[in-house]
Amino acid sequence: MTQTISLDRGWTFRRLRADGTAEAWSEVDLPHTPFVADLDGHDHWCGECEYSRTVELPGAAAGARHVLVVGAAMHTARVLVDGREVARHEGGYLPFEVELPVTPGAGHCTVALRLDNRDAPDVPPGKPLEDLDFCWYGGLYRSVELRVRPPIHITDPVGAGEVGGGGVFVRTLSLGPEGATIAVQTHVRNSGGEAVRIVVAVEVLDGDTTVARVESPLELAGRAAAHVTEEIALVRPRLWSPDAPNLHRARVTVRHAEGFVLDQRIERFGVRRIAFSRAGGFVINGRRLRLRGTNRHQEYPRVGYAAPRAAQYRDVRLIKEAGFDYVRLSHYPQSPHFLDACDELGIVVMNAIPGWQFVGGAKFQDLCVRDARVLIRRDRNHPCVVLWELSLNETAMDDALMARLHSAGHEEYPGDQMFTCGWIDRYDVFVHARQHGRIHTWGNGDKALVVSEYGDWEFYATNEGFDQKTGAGVLARWSNSRHFRGEGERALRQQAWNHTLALNDTLCSPAALDGQWAVFDYARGYDPVRAAVGVADVFRLPKFSYWFYRSQRDPHEGAVAWSGGPVVFVASYWTAASDLRVVVFSNCEEVQLRINGHSLGRRRPDLTWHTQHLPHPPFVFDLSHFAPGVLEATGFMHGVVVTTHLVRTPETPSVLEIAVDDLGILPRADEPDVLVAHARLVDRHGTLCVGEDRDVTFEIEGEGSIVGPTAVAAEAGVASIVVRVPAGGRGFVIHATAAAVLPASQSWGRVELMAASAALA
Repeated sequence: MTQTISLDRGWTFRRLRADGTAEAWSEVDLPHTPFVADLDGHDHWCGECEYSRTVELPGAAAGARHVLVVGAAMHTARVLVDGREVARHEGGYLPFEVELPVTPGAGHCTVALRLDNRDAPDVPPGKPLEDLDFCWYGGLYRSVELRVRPPIHITDPVGAGEVGGGGVFVRTLSLGPEGATIAVQTHVRNSGGEAVRIVVAVEVLDGDTTVARVESPLELAGRAAAHVTEEIALVRPRLWSPDAPNLHRARVTVRHAEGFVLDQRIERFGVRRIAFSRAGGFVINGRRLRLRGTNRHQEYPRVGYAAPRAAQYRDVRLIKEAGFDYVRLSHYPQSPHFLDACDELGIVVMNAIPGWQFVGGAKFQDLCVRDARVLIRRDRNHPCVVLWELSLNETAMDDALMARLHSAGHEEYPGDQMFTCGWIDRYDVFVHARQHGRIHTWGNGDKALVVSEYGDWEFYATNEGFDQKTGAGVLARWSNSRHFRGEGERALRQQAWNHTLALNDTLCSPAALDGQWAVFDYARGYDPVRAAVGVADVFRLPKFSYWFYRSQRDPHEGAVAWSGGPVVFVASYWTAASDLRVVVFSNCEEVQLRINGHSLGRRRPDLTWHTQHLPHPPFVFDLSHFAPGVLEATGFMHGVVVTTHLVRTPETPSVLEIAVDDLGILPRADEPDVLVAHARLVDRHGTLCVGEDRDVTFEIEGEGSIVGPTAVAAEAGVASIVVRVPAGGRGFVIHATAAAVLPASQSWGRVELMAASAALA
């Protein structure tokens, strides 16, 4: 059997200086980033660094292979074993593996990885960081494993290097009222010198129940490999879809003809069939769906790309709860943990190769094609992935490169369930941004259109004449969609209004899917200020636009793993500066608004030219004057109260509350975690004091550490920090203090979360 041993703990790390010297070694665990990231991308560290550790080599049968599997290393890596270089890899977003040249009986070896994340025009995305609309970071920011493979073993799809093969590949061939037919293709290698008779057995499991079983005998020659494909009929299987993300497992066992097990692999998949067309839109399992979507960069505050599994899962839950069932991964491959969570929660994904407004020479283009192949091999069994963006985003590619990328997609995923897409019309699906102005006029037969992004750029700058370096061509600051939470109610209302207009417009286009830009704020290489485009900020705190999209989900939708249902949200802070036209976002049939208990009316949504295509248009109430106190909105379904939301005029802050955003998603016992903690300045009623920007100082006790500064200014009444928890950490306590407010503390553990706050002296 293949042994898989995590190597995420026990590394030493150092950065190498340009003059040939090095910083001191420090002890680190993975995932790791070489520097603490600034929220705006300032002082982004680029250079060479080194990771090293001793690898204990378990006993293995003669002929076993010891393979180092690196999840991702940014972006050029040299691998050394016992001081000797054994491999190089270029490309920072996808996995690679290296066979360790260890001698039989060796008890251990020393593995070192020397990484370089400086500008490299031959390595996608290729564009210099200072000209890039996002930041790459650095380091070993995903997991590293040692896999000890027996002489006869199931290969890895990336390491095998087989076109359309390697590892275990599961496809849904057909689907009808009575059942489905799937194909399970297994690649088995015999690294020994003699032929062996084996049996490849496949069990399909739904939960713990075996629903199908097949076996195929095979004689495998020495130093040879073979693909075994088994077609399996499933009777009325539970299907995968965004509203019912049912998952199956294929347990593939390779046995010797005499009966003993040689190797085994368990691969998770979903039974589903998809289609894209202009006339039919996006269809899954015979049903057309018009899903709301978003775009996501994978960076996390302070730690860059080094967000572990639990943090990736939290992002997916936030995206689902924001009202989105589709996400475009911009503009590079993202964490497999993110895709796992999309599989489980029901979010469809556009996957992408690395690229943004740049195409390099022959080597660069060869690496683009290699990335396309590796991406598909890594992610092909995820039912959430429905589109493959094998295109360099907003880049003038030539026909030859696009043809190579498109062909690679169909070679790696044969059949009718591969849909390539790109922003130039040379792919299966055409991807187009709203700001480019053709979402209503483009047409190419029955080819499907996907709106790649909307809601940001068209409100930010003129397409003609915009200069990235100088900012010339930018529209009026107040009118755009890039607003921080701290800019106040008017700015957040403007952002939400822009998205209301833009979503309404995309919904009357022929697009099969669309994705707003973007779900979270993010840092950029070419701008000293992060892009405040998110419906949530960089710390994942919602803005008003979050609640607009949340209100577009039907009130009956929801699940055990994520919160849905009826929602009502008053888009106001209700201060003396507040707009007297009060907008309420809700998916209810009727909303009633009260001020200090006095009813201002009960009404249905506001249907106008700019809201008529929305599933749930906003509710608008015009007030005659401001009166401090409480605005309360009540949502009704079938005449019954189903939800309420109130806002209260803030008073003087008197309490400091602390919350840790774990969302109930905890790491496994052997995993590290990264969490965001918030200190909220509230008044005696518990109302957030949105005008507060005073400094808050944090301290931590226990098995956690603060990443970045410990004293931070509040934004719109909230000060946020990032906390790293080591693998096996049992918990920590955070203390926070602010001028004129007593300290507050928050304890956090694996099982229970308990908050405490303190009042003014």
